Amino acid sequence: MLAKKFALGFGIAIIFPMMIHYGVSTFSPEPKWKDYQGENYYEKHERATTEEQKKLEAEKNQLEKRWEVENKRFSKHLFFVAVPLGILAIIIGAFLSIQATGTGLMLGGIFCVSDGYFHYWFELPDPLKFGSMLIAFIVLLLIGYKKLEKNKT
Repeated sequence: MLAKKFALGFGIAIIFPMMIHYGVSTFSPEPKWKDYQGENYYEKHERATTEEQKKLEAEKNQLEKRWEVENKRFSKHLFFVAVPLGILAIIIGAFLSIQATGTGLMLGGIFCVSDGYFHYWFELPDPLKFGSMLIAFIVLLLIGYKKLEKNKT
């Protein structure tokens, strides 16, 4: 029975952040790097004249800039969906009476928050980094103190 509880909690912890990530990707597609690469760029560049090389490089730079803009857009959307939903999952998981489901939601929420931060970290202003992480930290502390400590006594 313990193994089944562990499997359920682990499954929720893995599936929940993936579901959020691909849910965001469904409505705000994550750009694929290969779609922003010129076809056979290095072969063409090697055979091209100096003028053609400059043109190829300009096209490559333009594609990379488009990818960067699209990637920032996706990362921003992921952050503003994954972090709040992750924190909500942590809170809900803490108050569920079914231990495996609650644990899975809490871990999934932590992974979800991490996914949101991972993709948008370098674009996120420091005050927003601090503020959102402070909220997440306080939620974890309060849950640890109020909910889990009560169960002990």
